[in-house]
Amino acid sequence: MSTTGRVSCSRFRPSRTAVVLITAAVPVALTTIPASAQSPNSVTVVVDTTAPGRTVPADFLGLSFEANLMHEQWLAPGAGNVSKLIANLGHGNLRFSANQVDNTAWTPDPSSPLPAWAKGQRVTPDDLSRVGNLARDTGWSVDMGVNLAHFDPAAAADQARAAEDRIGSALRSVQIGNEPNFYVLASVTGGGQRKPYLPASYADDAHKYRDAIAAAAPGVAVEGPDTAAGGTGSPLAEAGMKAALVDPWLDSYIERFGTESRSLNQHYYPFVNTARLGLSGGSSDAVGGQPTVDKLLSQDTSDRQTAFIRSLVSKAEKAGLQPRLTETNSVAKEGLPGVTNSFGGALWTVDYLMTAAREGVTGVNLHLQPNDCESYPVFCFPDDAARAAGQARPNPNYYAALAVSKLVGGQILPTTVDSGGKRVTALAVRMPDGTVKVMVDNLDRGADAAVTVKVKGGSGTASAQRLTGGAPESTIGTTFAGAAVTPDGAFTPAASESVPAVDGAYRLDAGAASAVLLTAPAR
Repeated sequence: MSTTGRVSCSRFRPSRTAVVLITAAVPVALTTIPASAQSPNSVTVVVDTTAPGRTVPADFLGLSFEANLMHEQWLAPGAGNVSKLIANLGHGNLRFSANQVDNTAWTPDPSSPLPAWAKGQRVTPDDLSRVGNLARDTGWSVDMGVNLAHFDPAAAADQARAAEDRIGSALRSVQIGNEPNFYVLASVTGGGQRKPYLPASYADDAHKYRDAIAAAAPGVAVEGPDTAAGGTGSPLAEAGMKAALVDPWLDSYIERFGTESRSLNQHYYPFVNTARLGLSGGSSDAVGGQPTVDKLLSQDTSDRQTAFIRSLVSKAEKAGLQPRLTETNSVAKEGLPGVTNSFGGALWTVDYLMTAAREGVTGVNLHLQPNDCESYPVFCFPDDAARAAGQARPNPNYYAALAVSKLVGGQILPTTVDSGGKRVTALAVRMPDGTVKVMVDNLDRGADAAVTVKVKGGSGTASAQRLTGGAPESTIGTTFAGAAVTPDGAFTPAASESVPAVDGAYRLDAGAASAVLLTAPAR
């Protein structure tokens, strides 16, 4: 991730067209400016189209749902607008697991009584068929979690066999449990009674699950460990957690299962809702305090995220595995209203996904709670009537994901940002058709930016589309490319504006809390 000052951001190639997304932080219209104009907030972005690097995978963008939501009727194609909302984002990955996988029972017979621990939550064969239909309708793959907390390898194997039959080739993998490294903290975090696993004891039990699944569904891949990690706003607390509860688990998993795995799955949230942990006052402050929009957009947060991601990528690549963030968002413990569901949260999402792609993460599943619009909803149901009708509302994060989806499939290009001390980051990619897309993210609150984008070999007139959403704290009114998603889930970009090249550069006046996608022809 680029930081203030002058930073080189290398990694993905061009030919004919260039695209730039500029996100800032206080609302102002976007206009072109004369070549002679000067600004105290001048930002220069230089893209080298001659040295493409790694490719952003086709299924880079994903969504993560709680496992019990497989039982929801709104997942069925045609039941509402959810299928269209997902399809708008390209061809990604749907994960069904998270905390509720360990509170949800697999019941091959839907009429059978539920165990008390299941809290009324079940998954049935018909639910798997519904997920399979959604995957086929959208072209997305599926990762499915199975219950580990209530140890039953035979049940997990039977569920995997049924999933292979009902979901078919769209079933990418099975994940065993959710965040087993945090089972030891379950009584504190509200997760219920869990076996207090250490890396070795987890590996022993996971091996039993793998053997059972291999016998029942030999064609189904098993991936993991889907361990938890996150920030608290306190570098000291975060470093201690990583050293005790993340690194030893990943190292153990690689040693035991690395040769039979394709990916190294990890979760990450840079903040936690300390109130939902029962912390307040000094105890909350000791772990960084409650998150805010400004904290989310800060340089410190970017630095912490980047360091964690680089560590994960390094471990995975040394083991020959694909590093994946299979559950992630901005604030753990169900998010924080006014932060995770804000336009500032959307700006954070753009920057975070840019960082993950540039550093080599091969997939990111944004976690969402569709039944809670104040959580971290990419999309959600604002009331019971909307939920019954399957009519979800896209939220600011949805439009951020929509913008980032335009980078998928591109090769990362070296990009340099001279931000004049402002909080500006950038990412450039070259698409298979020669299109060059560059995202430039200004996270400096209150700083309007006069941006000059220089694409090597660029000439001609560019087109620009914007991501807008009002103030960073706003939770409504976000649009992308001058358009909002219609009630039926369709998205059609409005007409874009023209931006001429002047001396080989494209000059834009980008106000705060806005975004622009610039598409410029290049040789």
